[in-house]
Amino acid sequence: MKTANEMYEYCLENEFGRGFNRKWGEKHFGVIERNLLPDEEVLMAFIGIHNYQSMTKHDGNYAYAITDKRVLMAQKKLIGENLTIVLLENLNDVSISTGVLAGTITFDTLKETFNVMVDKKQTNNIMTKIHEVVFN
Repeated sequence: MKTANEMYEYCLENEFGRGFNRKWGEKHFGVIERNLLPDEEVLMAFIGIHNYQSMTKHDGNYAYAITDKRVLMAQKKLIGENLTIVLLENLNDVSISTGVLAGTITFDTLKETFNVMVDKKQTNNIMTKIHEVVFN
């Protein structure tokens, strides 16, 4: 996968999130598309709520892409954009927890921890795919 459209379609096909709507989902993935290295390949992508602490305390919808080199986390805003990149070699662990309606995927890196809230039904499928592409 290289384009924002391909990453968004991948999310829909695999039920890895859809975000607020297609337009915004593709805008978030557009930030990732513009920041991919020429020889970098996206292995999996999903959409979730970034830095989730509670239903009222989070950073909103983000697009996530795991490549053969890095984890990219991106959000297109009305003015500007946010992008965080973690090299795979700096990723310590990925874990999940589930509640009544939602699940949280936690990325533990050398410098910080990111909590991503996703639909409870998607949590295990996303986690399985992350482990498949990162830890195998």
